[in-house]
Amino acid sequence: MRQFHPLTIERITPESKDAVRIALGVPEEFREEYRFLPGQHLPFEVTIDGKKLRRTYSICSAQGEFPLEIGVRVQPGGKFSEFAANELSVGDTIDAMPPSGQFHVECDPANANDYVGFAAGSGITPILSMIKTILAKEPNSRFILFYGNRRQSTTMFIEDLYALKNLYPERLQLNFVFSQEEQEFETMVGRLDGDKVRDLYKHFGAGLRATDCFVCGPDTMIRDVTEALIDLGMDETHVHSERFGVPRKGAKQQAAPKEAADHSSVTVIIDGHKKHFEMHRDDANIVDAAADSGIDLPYSCKGGVCATCRCHVREGEVTMATNYGLEPWEVEKGFILACQSRPVSDAILLDYDKI
Repeated sequence: MRQFHPLTIERITPESKDAVRIALGVPEEFREEYRFLPGQHLPFEVTIDGKKLRRTYSICSAQGEFPLEIGVRVQPGGKFSEFAANELSVGDTIDAMPPSGQFHVECDPANANDYVGFAAGSGITPILSMIKTILAKEPNSRFILFYGNRRQSTTMFIEDLYALKNLYPERLQLNFVFSQEEQEFETMVGRLDGDKVRDLYKHFGAGLRATDCFVCGPDTMIRDVTEALIDLGMDETHVHSERFGVPRKGAKQQAAPKEAADHSSVTVIIDGHKKHFEMHRDDANIVDAAADSGIDLPYSCKGGVCATCRCHVREGEVTMATNYGLEPWEVEKGFILACQSRPVSDAILLDYDKI
């Protein structure tokens, strides 16, 4: 199982009016573990007021770059973000698990692709890593970005994007959309919803044959943009998304059959070793039930978003309440999010080692 390791904070710099950039040094002995694909994220664990808190933040560095950089939007009342912005200092360490996540791109110098990105707010973070890496490693590919924010002063990584535009003027197209700031071109004012996507494509996407489209932002933005792109003719298997933050509650837990036993026997395979525990049918989820038995399974957001708890069902049957972190092909092949799942059969075998 991937373990948390202490990473040293090398830099903390303001990124926008309400965000900071944090550079994390990785010890040489852990470098291989922390190599990542553009778009992946780091799960963090901190202790605040005596309680452990886990959060996940995407890497904004180009693939292969160290130190690793993340961007943290400071949310009023956000325990982790306020801690990161106000309590952490250069030289401190913070526990981080090695990179993970299925929202990523694998670059090939032979590619000649047109990539499109739609980002809202801090959703630019993983897409920035993709842009940096694609432009550097695929000399015949282009990237077209549509990036929504309230106003320019709250736009994260805007200087990075302009610097990349200067380096790759023919292969990077930047389109900024502001909801609370006037623009010269009316199309660039508003929110990134379905109608806005259709309008943007009418003006900027004529003749565009996008190979893959990456969408990152809040839950409703993901839904609206994805639906609009599919309506515009994009193959849904080439539209990839990642939500920032846990979506609003609304998914209902699927109850186990009434004739089923009260308990289920759960076996997990982690790092080649098997661990066993029993759980009640009405327990909230497999991750929490394991913790009650003294077994620490991987997790971070507990909202079905980050996929840190991803595992494969080798035997038995489970029900998954919410899924925002797995692609359809992963679900078809038997992968689940343990933080959102409960057993249906009397016994299940879960494999955390299968990729």
